[in-house]
Amino acid sequence: MNNLDSSLQAHNKLEKETTNLVLLKDRVDKYHDLSTQMSSILTIFEKRLGNLEQTILPVYQETEQLQKRQQNLEATLNCLENVLSHYDVSQEVCQLIHQGPIEGSIGTFLDALAKLRAAMDYFLHNNSQSVELENVTSLFNNGCEGLNQHYSMLLKKHSAPLKPVELLDLIYIEDDSSSDEFTSFRQLSQSTREELFTISHWLEQNMREYTHIYATERGEVVLRSLQLLKDHQKSSSWGTEALRPRHSGRQNEPKKNTSARLHQIFEKKANKLYLRATQTIEQSTGFSIKKASSHTDHLTSEDLLDGDQELDKYLVMLLGLQRLLNWERAIMRDIIPQSKHNEVFARLAYNAIDLVVKDADAITQRILRCISRKEWTSALGIFSALKRVILLQPDIERTYDAAQREQLTKVLNKLQQTGAKALEHFLDVVKGESSTNIVGQSNVPKDATVHELTSNTIWFLEHLYEHFDVIGSILAQDVLYSTQLDTILMKKALPGEERNKALLAIYIKKALAELNLSIMNKCEQYNDQATKHLFRLNNIHYILKSLQRSNLIDLVTLAEPECEHSYLEMIRELKTSYQKTWSKMLSGIYSLEELPKPVAGKVKDKDRSVLKERFSNFNKDFEEACKIQRGISIPDVILREGIKRDNVEHILPNYNRFFEMYAGVQFSKNPDKYVKYRPHEINAMLSKLFDDSA
Repeated sequence: MNNLDSSLQAHNKLEKETTNLVLLKDRVDKYHDLSTQMSSILTIFEKRLGNLEQTILPVYQETEQLQKRQQNLEATLNCLENVLSHYDVSQEVCQLIHQGPIEGSIGTFLDALAKLRAAMDYFLHNNSQSVELENVTSLFNNGCEGLNQHYSMLLKKHSAPLKPVELLDLIYIEDDSSSDEFTSFRQLSQSTREELFTISHWLEQNMREYTHIYATERGEVVLRSLQLLKDHQKSSSWGTEALRPRHSGRQNEPKKNTSARLHQIFEKKANKLYLRATQTIEQSTGFSIKKASSHTDHLTSEDLLDGDQELDKYLVMLLGLQRLLNWERAIMRDIIPQSKHNEVFARLAYNAIDLVVKDADAITQRILRCISRKEWTSALGIFSALKRVILLQPDIERTYDAAQREQLTKVLNKLQQTGAKALEHFLDVVKGESSTNIVGQSNVPKDATVHELTSNTIWFLEHLYEHFDVIGSILAQDVLYSTQLDTILMKKALPGEERNKALLAIYIKKALAELNLSIMNKCEQYNDQATKHLFRLNNIHYILKSLQRSNLIDLVTLAEPECEHSYLEMIRELKTSYQKTWSKMLSGIYSLEELPKPVAGKVKDKDRSVLKERFSNFNKDFEEACKIQRGISIPDVILREGIKRDNVEHILPNYNRFFEMYAGVQFSKNPDKYVKYRPHEINAMLSKLFDDSA
């Protein structure tokens, strides 16, 4: 049964496949017929295309040839027109060239020059011997000359030196962060700048000289602006008017003198440098630095008036030069191609920088003459100016190129050299005072008070501390000071600022040593021994108290740790030496054992002359000493009263003993002649010492 079913299924499947095979063969035959028909059609189409190509190709080739002929003809006509234009260009632009460029219409003139340049190139390459080449070349050169003249005219017409008040505003406003007005002064309008820019680039492309014209005209503006400022500085209104803002919008701001305004400007620069330095340190180390108060923070307006006005004026000139050149650099960027910036700026700035450098020479020479006359305020002005010039260095680095920075470095070097000479000359003056031998003439005060040399020296040294950073950098260049600094550093490590202080301490130590020697030599001009000691005591005491009051003692300790102790010891020794000057007077009454002993109020006849002599000698010496010392001045109250007290304690007890023992003795018929003073009278006379009015 199963075999029968399998056979039936196989038979059905075979019939189905047979039917499919017949159907497939039928369709293959149909597809073959269609392919044959399509092949026949394509063959016929190919033949017809071939026939069409044979017909059209000659027409196409002939058309292409015609088009080439047309293009050649047009090119020939254009070339002919171009050549003819070169021959006609002289007549076409002659009037325009001779007329010259017109402000605001420079494009037309440049187009004419472009045509002449094209004609020049044509004749140069195709007919270099032609008259036409000479004509267009001459006309082109005339046009370039006219363009240069127009360029110069534009610069002159729209350029004028800044008035002093405008330049002063420019100085103030660029340093006044609170003011947003007048950040630049635009003498050249935008249209003028654009025209100058166009001319500059055309001349640059055509290799024509124009940089000299621009640098000369704009350099003259800078130079004349500075010269006008110098003339203004000579006016009587300069001191209170200079550097006063005129457009800041703050109507109620009080007027400031030049020194005060300069102080404000440079204080801002110092703060900027300090902020930049502290930010760098904080970022690299994480440590926060607190700003120490500057000595200039405590200066009053009167202190600021004490500066050297000539130096203040010069600093204003330096600031003015920097502002003007910054201003000129900004203008130059709008007009001159970048490739010429350095060349033009160097030419433009040269004369102005040279003026400032020569002014520095003149001022330093004047200050050296002042220093030779012992006008030490000028020396201090040099250090102040030097500090401010150093503060200007970042601005100088940004504003000037390498050659100009080298030129301006002469100013810094000149100030440093003058400062070094001032310090050296001051020491020479103090040293010279100590070695001066005046015959028949006294240069010491009659009242033995503090000598002018002492007060002047201390005044100068106190003011040097305000400039320790600048002075330290000057002294560091001296081998003697650097060697002594190395000795100090071997004992104690010092940061940069403390090193400058240590160098100044070494200088002050030398000055004080010379001053002490000078005082010692000067005291020899007094004939009285007590006056010699009091003169030295006055001066040494004044020096010590001044050092302590001004905190200079702490500074000097860096170079001489025992400085204060040494002065205290000198004062103690001088007081002792002064007290010993009374020894001659007291020698006759001091040792009672050597004197005759009174019995019942009487002494022997031979002893009476001894007592008379002792009383007479005491009276004479005491009166002479009082007469001299009443004319002596001791300005310091504490020192004066202390010496009076020492005198009483030293003299009165000895006189009391002598007086009590012999005042009642009958050694003379006229005792009042010898016993002239009672103890309370001695005390009263001693209290009137050092008082010429007593």
